[in-house]
Amino acid sequence: MNFERTPDRSEAARALKLERMTALANALGNPQLTVPAIHVAGSKGKGSITKMAASMLTAAGRRTGAFTSPHLVAPNERVAVDREPIGDGDFARSLWNVSQAETRLPASVTERFGTPTYFEAITAAAFDHFADAGCGTAVYEVGLGGRLDSTNILKPAVCVLGSIELEHTEILGDTLEAIAAEKAGILKPGVPAISVPQPPNVLRVFRESASRVGAPLAVLGEDIEFSYEMEGRRAVIRINTGDRILTDVRCPFPGAHQAANTAAAIAACTVLLDDELRERTIREGLAQTPSDGRMEVVHTQPTTIVDGAHTPISVRAALDALPHDQCPLVTIFSCASDKAAAGMLAHIATRAGLTIFTEAGPRATSAAQLDSMYRELGGISRVARDPKDALDAAREHADGKGTILACGSFMLAGAIKQVATDEV
Repeated sequence: MNFERTPDRSEAARALKLERMTALANALGNPQLTVPAIHVAGSKGKGSITKMAASMLTAAGRRTGAFTSPHLVAPNERVAVDREPIGDGDFARSLWNVSQAETRLPASVTERFGTPTYFEAITAAAFDHFADAGCGTAVYEVGLGGRLDSTNILKPAVCVLGSIELEHTEILGDTLEAIAAEKAGILKPGVPAISVPQPPNVLRVFRESASRVGAPLAVLGEDIEFSYEMEGRRAVIRINTGDRILTDVRCPFPGAHQAANTAAAIAACTVLLDDELRERTIREGLAQTPSDGRMEVVHTQPTTIVDGAHTPISVRAALDALPHDQCPLVTIFSCASDKAAAGMLAHIATRAGLTIFTEAGPRATSAAQLDSMYRELGGISRVARDPKDALDAAREHADGKGTILACGSFMLAGAIKQVATDEV
């Protein structure tokens, strides 16, 4: 079952069990235990942290696996080694290994908990491929939550906690504290953990959870000296990792929100590699980090940017990261039916000259419904249910200049990127 495409989120909540994943990994021979790993959870920024950390480890000479989700265009993107998505042949081979392992699952597991989900199968394929490819390190992004996520059978060398927002409330809880507790479920006894700056109520949950399991927790800005300044659209950070002070470190992605993500990735890699992580390696690794769906420019004339922002805070951050000298701004927007559409639209209404509503994926909110909500905010909009038609309309309005931003979901970012890529 692929719960990423299932509208019924209560069904997805019921499926979150570690017993299936534990049994599946056992049947594979627990390949995930052979590769030292960084485990990254959070509401926002966890994908960026994962990609930056993996890129720095690759730059340090470690063959490094990176497991991320969701994908933009092809599922191969979720399983990468040294910045390159897994090839079709290797992916098929690992998925075949997983399917064979599934036949060896104990009846006591399948009868009580069912068969592995789509996400669990791909997680297991990543475990298998990283071990088979001879990876010396791996970085895993949590899919949903943390405590019951399929990645949480790892025994990582370091854990990272990204920023916490209200998201997936029907599954994780409807308060920041409840969501933080689910994210903190990845913490392990004796395993160092890094957190980006958090609101006091979230940080309290993290510190209590870390103390309860015996995980040493270091928080950026409190336990780790960290600051940043903006130079244009990108943050430049200063961080004291304990054995060195790094200054003028440029974030690879636009936006002030990426400063803490960059610092967290550096701190995690420092814990994992210690003296092996050179300053030159840090800078090279960051500079070579793939931008996939993170303010990624997929076309020029007009500049077309895709971003997976799907919460009010992340949409605001994406808008703030845009070049202010490029007008008009045309926004293409689609979001899943369980997302906080009103909050996202409120931010877009303050910036966009025109917003085009479309529908990307089976869980997408009706474009007509979004259009009605937006017009109540005083926004100028139109509807094009097909993402390709939406991009065509945006280009016509932009007339070769200005900026087009596609945001609201990774499915929309992927759909627009695919259209733009197919044209090249």
